[in-house]
Amino acid sequence: MPGPGLDLIGEEEIAEVVEVLRSRHVSRYGAHDDPTFGARVRRFEEEVASRVGVRHAIALNAGSSAIWVALAGLGIGPGDEVIVPGFTYVSSISAIIYARAIPVLAEVDETFNLDPVDVEARITPRTRAILAVHMLGNPARLDELRAVADRHGLALIEDCAQAFGATYRGRWVGGYGVAGIYSFNEFKTITCGDGGMLVTDDETLYRRCFAMHDQGHSPFRLDVEIGQRPFLGLNFRMIELAGAVLLAQLRKLDRIRDHLRANKAIVEETIGDLPGLGFRLLPDPDGDLATHLVVVFPDEEVARHVTAELPSITLAASGWHVYANMENLIDRRTITGKGCPFDCRCFDDQERRYAPGMLPRTDALLARSMSFGIGVSDPNLAPYGLRMRDGPEVARQRAARFRDVAARHLAG
Repeated sequence: MPGPGLDLIGEEEIAEVVEVLRSRHVSRYGAHDDPTFGARVRRFEEEVASRVGVRHAIALNAGSSAIWVALAGLGIGPGDEVIVPGFTYVSSISAIIYARAIPVLAEVDETFNLDPVDVEARITPRTRAILAVHMLGNPARLDELRAVADRHGLALIEDCAQAFGATYRGRWVGGYGVAGIYSFNEFKTITCGDGGMLVTDDETLYRRCFAMHDQGHSPFRLDVEIGQRPFLGLNFRMIELAGAVLLAQLRKLDRIRDHLRANKAIVEETIGDLPGLGFRLLPDPDGDLATHLVVVFPDEEVARHVTAELPSITLAASGWHVYANMENLIDRRTITGKGCPFDCRCFDDQERRYAPGMLPRTDALLARSMSFGIGVSDPNLAPYGLRMRDGPEVARQRAARFRDVAARHLAG
């Protein structure tokens, strides 16, 4: 079971899906005066927007789609640059590329999220946005990143795919930037298999993004709307079956967070006094989602030995979460192989290349770090750890195993 929500799928989700099927209203649209239409996608949007503290939410078919739609809604395209961390999921970068803009990779710091100082150093006249990714359930330095964005007149977009339900200064992540993005695939906090969401407090951006995700239509169209569509769009809509599952999952969010935080506290207490072992820096410890506990070893050699024996992996080996492992990015492979952003006159001032080693501080940090999974079991990120249904005793056993292995190699 990869993520906490998937581990908790039960009768509540089944009942919601059965009700949708019996109603035969499987699209997000239905007559509002029809009592058999449950409008579950719309209800899910409203509930999430309320929790985030913004006016608008758009449910989509995937988190990747949500990032691309946000970029499109902001008018980001050829000739533009977007700053993004080198430690992220590949879709954060590919969405920028398919918006035909250039991803500018930046270093992460001890939070394992964007380093605001490095971000500011990479801003050019072409920069249009900063894509802050809240990796492994931990909020980035949002105060500093928003200050950088404001100083330079840039859009701050939050990629909260791995942090649905995390908070920063008492407010949900996703509500600080001009747009926030969530994912609901099977590795995320709550899930419907695949799905995503865009949240924003900007009315104009909301209407543009909604039209982009719904064939150019205005929000909540009731008919064909001939002559009223602002531009051509595509179809990234969420269906009622997904909305039904997510409504049931959302009701379990507090239970998920409380359980993960309790298990994380047990693990930290068990291993926290190991000499030479460090932990990821949390800008707001109370807001951490607790899906992961990131440990930092004194050097790469110790990290390799510990992860091999557990067995686990260092974060440097976490597949398509690390820029250096994205061979399709390194080789600049797009589906057409031509046009913006890599073969485009908009960027003829310099050739953009990506290569392993271009982010040395990120590389060094990831090479000596590991995620102890608290609620996410992902072979490409956190193979060793706990599942959502694991209780305190299992948490103590797994932590004790880690302590035994790590202690021997730290003593070295």
